[in-house]
Amino acid sequence: MPLKDLCASIRMEIVSRNFPPGMKLSEQILCDRWKVSRTPIREALRHLESEGFISSSRHKGFVVTSISMHDVEQIYTILIQLDSLAGRLATPALSRDPKKIKGLRTLCAEMKALCERRDIEGYMRKNLEFHTTIFRSSENAWIVKILENLHAHTNRFILNALYIPHRIEKSVQEHLDILECLGQGNARGVEKAIAAHFAGSLNDLRLEMDRIKGADR
Repeated sequence: MPLKDLCASIRMEIVSRNFPPGMKLSEQILCDRWKVSRTPIREALRHLESEGFISSSRHKGFVVTSISMHDVEQIYTILIQLDSLAGRLATPALSRDPKKIKGLRTLCAEMKALCERRDIEGYMRKNLEFHTTIFRSSENAWIVKILENLHAHTNRFILNALYIPHRIEKSVQEHLDILECLGQGNARGVEKAIAAHFAGSLNDLRLEMDRIKGADR
């Protein structure tokens, strides 16, 4: 198995929380699961460590890292700025590509249906596909590289965010707002709509965390 595919497979297990925060990753178990030797497993784990998904120590070995609200604040601060910039840069190319606009429209329809069925995990996957389609169309390799990493991290807590009352309904409308601006070729509108989307998500997460803390007192 190519190293890139091995990294992607282990990363997905972390993102989906099949490998939850704090879990110790046994090299032998990973070798058995993916039918590879220890060398590529160690290379993959070192790569994922550089991305912040796992940490290592002499005594504990490799352990899946956790994400705190402080991490969430920092990640969203970057997403609000960089994802919206990517959207503005991508607008000219996307607005001239009927096939991609149609694909984004289909994703919005699928997200609305998944929202109505309360299929949160399915919604999360379509949400990632929607944003990935946009930022990859920015044709800026550095932005794409950074956002692919950040979106992988956000998927580690977005499931919890989407369970916040009315958050998923808001998310559906926010994606439709982004799509409308893209269809019009309104680059500044896309930039503002994406920034508002992530700012709204962050604000709802803050309110939910405050609610949970208040309930625990």
